[in-house]
This record gives sequence, structure tokens and C-alpha cells, in this order.
Amino acid sequence: MPQLADLDLLLSVERYGSVGKAAQAHSLSQPAASIRISAMERRLGLRLLERSPTGSKLTEEGEMLAKYARNVMQAARELLEFGSASQSSEAKRLRIACSPAISEHLIPEWLNRSGFSFGEARVEVQAGSIDELRRLIRSRHVDLAFIDGWCQPGSQVQQRFGDDMATRYICDDRLAVVVGSKHPWARRQSLVTVEELASAALVLRERGSGLREFTDELLRTARASGSYVELPSSAAIKQAVATSQRVTVLNISTVRSELVEGRLKLVAADQELPAKPIYAAWSEGRGLAEYARELVEIAASKGSPMPVLLPDQRMKISLLAEAKPAARA
Repeated sequence: MPQLADLDLLLSVERYGSVGKAAQAHSLSQPAASIRISAMERRLGLRLLERSPTGSKLTEEGEMLAKYARNVMQAARELLEFGSASQSSEAKRLRIACSPAISEHLIPEWLNRSGFSFGEARVEVQAGSIDELRRLIRSRHVDLAFIDGWCQPGSQVQQRFGDDMATRYICDDRLAVVVGSKHPWARRQSLVTVEELASAALVLRERGSGLREFTDELLRTARASGSYVELPSSAAIKQAVATSQRVTVLNISTVRSELVEGRLKLVAADQELPAKPIYAAWSEGRGLAEYARELVEIAASKGSPMPVLLPDQRMKISLLAEAKPAARA
């Protein structure tokens, strides 16, 4: 096959009517240009040029080859433009994977509060388990992941993800006892005991979830009533609690909008409810692209945004902090 550069040189000879002028346009010496065209003639078994003291013109076979060469060069230019556009598009693409609660409640907040320009970048967010997030990073299907853990030290998160992953602590997402606005505990000023919580009508996450494991551990020392509703999502739990006399335990970032609206209320407990650490994770070998690096910095600075609370809710937050400060994982 003839080289693209040689075909382009032939088209220049056709355009200028001279090997010398074509050579100059391609930053070549005239002898070098002549050698390349002669080599192409031998390779194809065709006589492409009629040379004379006044210049060079294409033979009939040369004109036929030039016709094909123009199509080839146009296709090559389109290919290069496609590659350039793809690189530009990829540079403006941010693919994120995270735990379900983070994707639903924190990622939108981080993006909106940062002034992140959706017009300049295509942001794709998907949710999954920690094992799924690790697989997505290693397969290069996402650029960045945000994971949450229940009081796991950073070294354990690193070990869970693997040595080829880089992680960064982002923030702690505090847990709290939550009730509907019409529940008697919504106006309670004293601390709720674990025994009272265990005997209450509860709404719990499904078995196997981190939140369920924590709730079971918290209530293990108390005598539970055995009355509970088990639901598979935080959204379902919030709906059930807001419209009933039931109680649940959720992380505050999950219930921010409901607290602002007054549909849910915080209840201060007499026992420490741990904060839920959140980490960013990515491939250490690949590093972070510009948009991904920007989002990690924004997430670390914004943390788990607290809602604008009413006075009684601010007092509940104060009680939560004074009862027994949650240790940072």
C-alpha cells in the first residue's frame, strides 16, 4: 500500500505542476521528493508522472491514482478529526460510581455547591456495592468512586480496595434517630435511651446492609420488642416514618430535605451513634483527570452538608454532640 504522505505528495505535484514546488510545500528537497514518487511508481507498477524541463504532469494512470488519493486523504482527515473530537469529549467527561446513599444525597450537593458547569462536562453517576465500585474502577468504566464504611479505618478501606487503588478521606456522615413530625418524640427534650429505642416500633433496612448491621448491634444489649418493618431503601424508610408513629436510624445527609421541610425530626439518644466515614477511591496508576480531581477537592471541602435547621432541630443537633461526640473513623 502506498503511504499517505506519498499520496499527498502526488496530489501536490498535480496541484503545482512541479516536483520542486511540491517538495517545497512538504518541506522536502526536490531529489527526496523525486525518489519517493519513483519508489511509489515501482511499488504500484505504474508510471505516474511525465517529467519535462518545464515541469511535471500526471499521466493518465497518475490522474486515476490521484482521484483515489483524494478520497483516501479526505477519509484520513475525517479520521483525525474524529480522534481529536473524541479526545476532547473524553476530557470533558466525568464518570462517577458511589454507594447508593452518596449518589442520591451527596453527589448532587457537591456538584451544585461547587458551581460545577454541566454545560462543559458530561457527568455520569452510577451506584453499586463496594465490590462493584472496585470492579468499575479497575475495568476503567469509571474515573472515580465514593464509598462509605461503618467506622472502618482508612487502612481497611485501602485493603478492601487493593494496593493498586488510591483513597482519600472525605468526611463523616453522622447517624441519628429520626421520627415523623407527629411522633411524641418529635417534641421531646430529654435523651432517648437505647432501651426505649429497642422497644419502639422500628423501620429498618434489609439484612446485610451496613445500616442494618449497625442498628442490630446498637439494640443487641437491649430487649427489643420484635416489632419492626424491614424496607430495602432509605427513601421507603423515610416515607414510612413520616406517615406513622415508627422510628428509624438514618444518616443525616439522607434526611436533610425532610428536616428542612419539617416532615421528619431528629431525636437525641443517650448513646453514641457513630459517624459514617466517606472516602474517594481511584486507580493509583491512572491518577485523576482534571474534573475528577476537582470534584474530590470540592467533596473534601464541602463534606456532608448540614441542612438549614429550625431552632428545635439545632438544639437536637447540640444534644447529639453533647451526649457523646462521635469519634471520627
